[in-house]
Amino acid sequence: MEIFNSQGKNITKSGVLVQNKSIGSLIVSLSLDVEALTTEQIKVEVEKLTGNEEITKGFMSLADFIYMTTFNADAITSDANFKTTAQCEICEDGSIELGDKDVIKIELTGLKTAETYVINGIEEPQTSRKTLSFSNKSMGSDDKSKVFDVVDCDIVVLDNSEDIEEIAYTYANKVVVKYTLHELRVLSRAIDPVAYIKQDGTVKASFANKIQLPLFGVDSIEVRKVQGSIVNLLVRYEA
Repeated sequence: MEIFNSQGKNITKSGVLVQNKSIGSLIVSLSLDVEALTTEQIKVEVEKLTGNEEITKGFMSLADFIYMTTFNADAITSDANFKTTAQCEICEDGSIELGDKDVIKIELTGLKTAETYVINGIEEPQTSRKTLSFSNKSMGSDDKSKVFDVVDCDIVVLDNSEDIEEIAYTYANKVVVKYTLHELRVLSRAIDPVAYIKQDGTVKASFANKIQLPLFGVDSIEVRKVQGSIVNLLVRYEA
């Protein structure tokens, strides 16, 4: 079902889009390449009588949202009408379970008036309580190293920055494995060799500004970087 379409509206915000039907994923369709997204942000939350579930924990980059929700299982694609089409999972094993007065709220901001943004909601044959959530983490310019707790997380998207010197994974068995940025780039492509099929038929295995990586069995990651730079990470929590 179509939830939002900005075509011909000359708007920079969607307003709050209230959805009372249960959905398991969003299809995001764009008139521009995913790597051309800059100011666009998305917010998704489930408003329940029993307590709200923040999927994006406030606004987050629309590009990062797409990168996070398409890693490994789904490629970003395109068609004759849109340079970017992506199925973005927000719940595992079905649609989000909603009570009688529960709703899903979606909001977009930072849109470019000359571009088209379309959001569709995908219903599933069964409901699920496995709502996914995402969280932004970052290193300040004064930080040279920082440890991030990623227990219960299964995917990380981090800046593809030459300022990163090394990343150390501490696994659940307490073994520490250190990786260079080059090694992580290769591992990401090996896991998901088809990341983006562009409108001209070009197939991309990775993205210029971000690296997508799995976190199965990882308790924490330590990032070492050049002082004076900022590094951002986004993690997905297992449902």
